Amino acid sequence: MKTDKQALKWKLCKAYFAIIDSSLKESVTFDELIFVSKVKPNDANKIISENNKNYNIFFLKILLSKLDAQTLSEFKIDIAEDTISNTYEKILEGLTLRLESFLPYRKSFKTLSQNQNTKVLNFLKLLENNCSFMSDLLDIVESSQNQSIKMLKSIALNIVFLRAMNIFLKENDHNLDSTIRNLDKFLRDFEDVGYFIGVIKN
Repeated sequence: MKTDKQALKWKLCKAYFAIIDSSLKESVTFDELIFVSKVKPNDANKIISENNKNYNIFFLKILLSKLDAQTLSEFKIDIAEDTISNTYEKILEGLTLRLESFLPYRKSFKTLSQNQNTKVLNFLKLLENNCSFMSDLLDIVESSQNQSIKMLKSIALNIVFLRAMNIFLKENDHNLDSTIRNLDKFLRDFEDVGYFIGVIKN
């Protein structure tokens, strides 16, 4: 039953972002969701609370959770036998993989960032998911670490990633060159500060 519910959630979520992507409008109606997703209205109502009118936050949370879980799973496999890359390179790879997972949804993310009020809400949702993602990423890269240090690193990586997202939303098509270049620079700046205050050890 739980699997069926998750499948319906993802079906509605895909439909939602497909509508945003094609229409370039910030809001989607329930009828549009039903038509595009082919989910029965009664089933959709069980997934989407009638009191939950903010579809942006609801579906953004579903999308980010799914993409982040896939990214972390792929990342864990990629570095499982990596004895060459250092911590910096592994973190850069993990953040790059996350941005690559966002790429098919860039047009939708841009649309959802046009209205200032919507942008603030979506920013907060992204920040909430960032906290979880960065913590999990650090667990994979550095399995044993002080929790206070880990929290400081997570906060810094949140800032780094959100700065990179600003670049990501300005790029077009399937080009990530400028985003990755700036991500590398932002991460280097964080690394330099980390060495200076002792959060990162040589």
